[in-house]
Amino acid sequence: MKERQSFPECDGHIESILIGCGVVKVSFQTWDCKKLVLIYRDVESIAEKNSVFGDISLYEEKRLDGGLTEYSFWDAEDTLVLRLRAGSLNIFEVGDNADINAALFDVGYEYIGNQNWRDTEKRQDRKW
Repeated sequence: MKERQSFPECDGHIESILIGCGVVKVSFQTWDCKKLVLIYRDVESIAEKNSVFGDISLYEEKRLDGGLTEYSFWDAEDTLVLRLRAGSLNIFEVGDNADINAALFDVGYEYIGNQNWRDTEKRQDRKW
């Protein structure tokens, strides 16, 4: 896994969106089968419309007042399918794989809401 400084200049599709408290994880696969995980932090808003598995042909970043950035994903018909307003973005390239859904959980839960496997294990031990 390596951290990238920018989103690649290529098409692809969103495989999954995981929303936590102030954090959003987007798993993305490029047309040449690179698996990326995008971690948005200090998320103020998110709007989504049929974004998973549709072709993404354009990705834009726009600086806003107050230190936020607006991140937008557009499909092949120039329709906005995902827009986030967040304070920061980290992009990780997690490998190559032609298998659909492969990037779903390649970067663990610790990136969302400070959860980890120990927290999950504790919850499973509770009696209802």
